[in-house]
Amino acid sequence: MLSLTGCGEFKKAETAVNGMFAAFKSLNFEEAQKYVNVEDITKAGNEANENSMLIMETVFGNLSYEIISSEKVDNNNVVVKTKVTATDMKPVMGEFLTKASEYAFSNAFSSPQPTEEETNKKMEEILVECASKPELATVTNEVDIKVVKTESKEWKIEADDTFVNALLGGLADAAKEMENAFNTEE
Repeated sequence: MLSLTGCGEFKKAETAVNGMFAAFKSLNFEEAQKYVNVEDITKAGNEANENSMLIMETVFGNLSYEIISSEKVDNNNVVVKTKVTATDMKPVMGEFLTKASEYAFSNAFSSPQPTEEETNKKMEEILVECASKPELATVTNEVDIKVVKTESKEWKIEADDTFVNALLGGLADAAKEMENAFNTEE
């Protein structure tokens, strides 16, 4: 009887993982919210702007996953070991940083200086160029996804940093590297 209960919990936890990935692949963040706190994933917190949607479309355009195994921690927690493949955002953001720096340097001594609006528009154009290339590289990571039974008996994913970084194709690591590069230059 105990093993049957465990199998049901595995199935419910895996159903939550499957639902979350399906929602992200279709860019349905409202549906994804049923399975995971989307703010933990997007870190946008605010209404999505065009750039964040472009990033999400880029990352999730190549999203795939494979559930490898599930392990019951207790009656309310299951760890679903999953192989996650997404667009590798490190080269995308690296190229963006290079091109943005080139633009900034080429305009550093120009007269008149571009307005903030012109600069923002150019940064957006550069991001679109870098993120819209065909056949962007992918990266695959194996992660443990913690799925928890809520008080309302629903199963929800707890998004930790390792999972979020894998889901977003290394975007969090790329952002940290960019931040460190800027801090080093100061």
